[in-house]
Amino acid sequence: MIFAIGLSTGGLIAGFLLLRRVPVLGAGSRAAPGQLNVSVIIPARNEERNLPLLLESLRSSTNARREVLVVDDGSTDETAAIATRYGATVIASTPLPEGWTGKTWACRQGVAAATGEALFFLDADVRFVDGGYRRIVDQFAVLPQNAALSILPFHRTQCWYEELSLFFNIVMAMGAGGFGKLNAPHLFGQSLLIHKELYCKAGGHDSVKGEILENFRFAEHVIAAGGTTHTLGGRGALDMRMFPHGLRQLHESWRKAFSTGAAKVSPLVLGLSIYWLATAISAPFLPIATSGPLRLAAAALYLLSAFQVAWFGRQLGTFRWTAAILYPVALAFYLATFVQSAWAQQGGTPVIWRGRKV
Repeated sequence: MIFAIGLSTGGLIAGFLLLRRVPVLGAGSRAAPGQLNVSVIIPARNEERNLPLLLESLRSSTNARREVLVVDDGSTDETAAIATRYGATVIASTPLPEGWTGKTWACRQGVAAATGEALFFLDADVRFVDGGYRRIVDQFAVLPQNAALSILPFHRTQCWYEELSLFFNIVMAMGAGGFGKLNAPHLFGQSLLIHKELYCKAGGHDSVKGEILENFRFAEHVIAAGGTTHTLGGRGALDMRMFPHGLRQLHESWRKAFSTGAAKVSPLVLGLSIYWLATAISAPFLPIATSGPLRLAAAALYLLSAFQVAWFGRQLGTFRWTAAILYPVALAFYLATFVQSAWAQQGGTPVIWRGRKV
């Protein structure tokens, strides 16, 4: 049992190697007003509830040289009407070609209509904090021309079930953010800011047309084209509330992400991620399986594991401390969703998301 406690302690160290600190936007250098001409591209399918929040946050931002393009991806609600009401240019998506996902096809059509020298792709469920848009564009403006910038939105939770996203957020940041000591930054799916020239040189969305995790895969093409990838946390600049419509929406969304298979991370990062998760799984059981002084050590290990989960979660969103103390519940949900998705994929069962197979 001493060996098990020592092994689990090593798992905590592995966690800090993968995700130590999530950097956020600093004061930075302010670009001259109107210096960068940006085309904001928002793929939207039945987003009548989310769009007003995003478009209002854009409308209140100060940047004269900006156009907002909403690509209506076959919505059956008031998505197009709301976008028009907020002054966005609405592009009605053409039928989805074979081999494309709805999002990648919508983004491609948005690029075809864009006039800006920089492209800012945004999911409809994000929103800018006051001044956040300008700060992100200013940060991007001082990066080299061959840079792509992706912001991981700060996850705002309100209802109890949204706390179940805790481990999904942590593992995503570990695998894609480059926020630790071992992994290079990839690009997050919710936001991408890139010069149009580099976007085209990297093959655009044609190069990832069938991918669900399109920006994660696109990072490889950006690097192959001689570009660099930069990732930051969105606290104080870009927020998201992903699942306001209930537990079913949360479950289906994360299951959709799992349906694409394991992300392309290095074997070392993948191995350490599994090691860290194994530690998180075992830590609650060790105090039960031990006695005497070892039980105290095992209980301390569980508290350290909960503190680490809280440390990670609070950098990524408004996850409560109580969710960290009771993290086995969120972890069980994470593992159950993973197993269910893997089982469905093995059996050839399609995952349905917003009326489409993915």
